[in-house]
Amino acid sequence: MTTSREHGVRSRTARVILTCLAFLAIGYTVLAQLLAIVPVPWTIWLLQTELTQYVVLVFGLLRDTLGIWNLVVALVGLVCAVVLWRSRPGIRRLPFWLTATATAGTVGVVATTALLAVSIGSLGLGVSPLLPALPFTGLDSGPSRTVTLGTAGSTTLQADLYLPPGAAPRAGWPVVVSIHGGGFSTGTRGPNAYTGYLPEHGYAVLDVDYRLASSTYHAWDTQVDDIGCSLAWIAGDGRTQNLDPDRIATLGLSSGGNLAVNAAYMSADHTLASSCSPPGTALPTVRAVIAGYPAVDLTGIGDTTAIARQVEQWYVGGPPAQYPDRYRFTDSATHVTAESPPTLIYQGTGDHLVLADRTRVFAELLTERGITNRYVEYPGLEHGTGDTTGTLTASAEASRQLVLDWLQRHDG
Repeated sequence: MTTSREHGVRSRTARVILTCLAFLAIGYTVLAQLLAIVPVPWTIWLLQTELTQYVVLVFGLLRDTLGIWNLVVALVGLVCAVVLWRSRPGIRRLPFWLTATATAGTVGVVATTALLAVSIGSLGLGVSPLLPALPFTGLDSGPSRTVTLGTAGSTTLQADLYLPPGAAPRAGWPVVVSIHGGGFSTGTRGPNAYTGYLPEHGYAVLDVDYRLASSTYHAWDTQVDDIGCSLAWIAGDGRTQNLDPDRIATLGLSSGGNLAVNAAYMSADHTLASSCSPPGTALPTVRAVIAGYPAVDLTGIGDTTAIARQVEQWYVGGPPAQYPDRYRFTDSATHVTAESPPTLIYQGTGDHLVLADRTRVFAELLTERGITNRYVEYPGLEHGTGDTTGTLTASAEASRQLVLDWLQRHDG
């Protein structure tokens, strides 16, 4: 028989477990929802050290990846708090406040989820708000083959080629050059939300690498030419892979978005060079460009966040006052001309790495200059907008549909 002492020990153990679970679920839910709801300018003070900025980004990344599962986490915290409250009628203060906080967090999850669903619905897209089916699943894909693009300096540049199934059209497959992010100094090619999806709809994807910046190598003027190397390869060896050099689009995420825009615009006005080709090599013209949460405006970013200050030092070599010409070259607005190709941009309003207000101003500039463009904001989403962790979230599915529609309209 179970003694009263053993029963008491088990009850205390259960309460400790419930309390810990409640604190974890409720704490995560409340902080994650606050970061989605509170305007980014109000949180700038949290972004002044790399540690606190990374903490903010991780909370937002996890929230956006979990999607509808945030509601499950919130309900777990609420149930634990209610059980604690009801199990100790004589000690109500802590369980009461846990229950109240859990209720507020759950309401926040419902509100932000509904707002995102309405926003996606307003885009005319058929996306279920109940995604993902499971977190960290849904976007993996492997390349058809890995190819060598050429040699830039002493670095051999490679890329993963994803080909559609079946026979290629007579002119070859239209091709999307995919450019990874990573603050210009980290990251590598690899499966993303588009490498498997676009080939299923008739587009080859060339997922490229480029030389990364470091504390001793400032790549502000070489990375875009590395993208030029990929265009030269498409026009040359790419023909043997059934790629159509007359139907090229660039697609980049974060810092890769900067390179995608700049390479596309410079190809249009014939100022882009290839880092792995002889000087004067003619390059194909990019017909459309897609940029996800792109760092299109680097001038002055060091005044906002700690990670941005590192980008200033590593990628550009110092602040704008020291290198105004370098920043003029890296800022995408510099390269806007009447020939700039149609540009799709999407971003989360809760981005704590690439601030949305800068991207919005760039989109407005495109409109002023008469450049065909579309700018889409996802309310409350963090940097990555839910499409960076191999998870098919509602926003990732929405972005894929937007990208496919843009390519079908504008890839030439």
